[in-house]
Amino acid sequence: MNLNKRSIKEIVTGEGRLSEIVRFGIVGGVATVLQYIIYIVFVNAVGVPAVVSTIISYAISFIYNFIFSNIFTFHTKPNAKKGIGFALSHLINLGLQTGLVAIFKGIVGANLALLPAMAICIPVNYILVRFALTNRRFESKGRTTDTERTAEELDQY
Repeated sequence: MNLNKRSIKEIVTGEGRLSEIVRFGIVGGVATVLQYIIYIVFVNAVGVPAVVSTIISYAISFIYNFIFSNIFTFHTKPNAKKGIGFALSHLINLGLQTGLVAIFKGIVGANLALLPAMAICIPVNYILVRFALTNRRFESKGRTTDTERTAEELDQY
């Protein structure tokens, strides 16, 4: 497959599922690098203990990930409901990953256990996050204007 600049741009900016998955990978990759850079800065330059630096860097990376998963990956608008769904999807994924590492540790050893766990958890996380950010249940039920209401709703007045 011959990939040129135009086809790469089409893959990233396209509306298909492959494009969405590629954008998911980009956002996740940037979030991971961002977390690591922030962690290193806090540990080395600021002198914050490693555990506290982990929490700070994870929180900042999580916020970035939520915003860009909405805007860039799934082309949705962030709101509080989606934030809760996003957080829950990551908690579920954390539990799954932890359990899988415990299982794979006995099969492939502690050094490699995270790899097969991630091979399972990353696609699961994509499905969970996609549901949390694109499902209508997580849309805001804010006030709408008359131009946004359907004809049926207007007939009730």
